[in-house]
Amino acid sequence: MKAVVLAAGLGTRLRPLTYFLPKPLVAVGDRPLIAHIIEWLRMNGVGEVAVVGYYMQEVLESYLSECHPDVAFFKSRRLLGTAGQLHYVREWASGDMAVVNTDVLTNLDLRHPLELHRSSGALLTIVGQRYRASLRFGVLDTEGPALRAWREKPTIDYITSTGIYIISADVVKKLGEEYLDMNVLATSLMPRVAVYTAKEAYFYDVGTLEDLQSVANVVVGDLKP
Repeated sequence: MKAVVLAAGLGTRLRPLTYFLPKPLVAVGDRPLIAHIIEWLRMNGVGEVAVVGYYMQEVLESYLSECHPDVAFFKSRRLLGTAGQLHYVREWASGDMAVVNTDVLTNLDLRHPLELHRSSGALLTIVGQRYRASLRFGVLDTEGPALRAWREKPTIDYITSTGIYIISADVVKKLGEEYLDMNVLATSLMPRVAVYTAKEAYFYDVGTLEDLQSVANVVVGDLKP
């Protein structure tokens, strides 16, 4: 199985750290974020890993060539969005591939979404997690001016995207060099899009400075699939 790590973004939410280095090289514990992601992919049995860069991509390429020489690196000519960036690996792509954003740490077992992807005949499988949000206000259900129901500070359950996907290489090979976000691609591929809702996995968002502080004590090596 192959996997692509999307590492092209500007990392604006992690400034000022990302004024000096690309987001994948921001430290989590004693190692860069991308080192933890590569380790997790290896623990999942991923044989080939590719990283797609853009912002400070020469710095990222230098780190990977020195510390992870078995990882393929692809430069981008411009930012194309979370799906469009895969255009730069279209010739490398084959089979069913994992796609991972660089702002998530997880112990997800990739076998489960991969099994769903293949058994359902999906072209794209989105890894989701349940998220519960409590509203601060009462919600009024109306029909015209008439009140139909009043729900006081309800709790609503959602399934949110984790930024991890399984995608078929046939989709990647058709991507042009144009801007395309993953939600737009997913909509265009419906109904051949599956959602795997992870029940026994941790997901740590590391997209902001506050997130970095919250995961400072997480022992990433203990997050085994």
